[in-house]
Amino acid sequence: MPPASLQFHVEQNDYFGTLATVLDQIAQDLRKDGNTRHATTLRRLRDDLLVLQSHCRIEAVSEHVR
Repeated sequence: MPPASLQFHVEQNDYFGTLATVLDQIAQDLRKDGNTRHATTLRRLRDDLLVLQSHCRIEAVSEHVR
């Protein structure tokens, strides 16, 4: 994802949902190719990301923190 696009999704608080959508599309392709094991793993990760989307937000960390 280009940096500007990443920044946009973080600012809109939809990065987790966007990533979940991409993983779901990859999982669908894997399932079509018969690779159900990896597709199942990606679906589980997708579900985790959707939980994060509902409960978490990405915030910048101060650059002065050591």
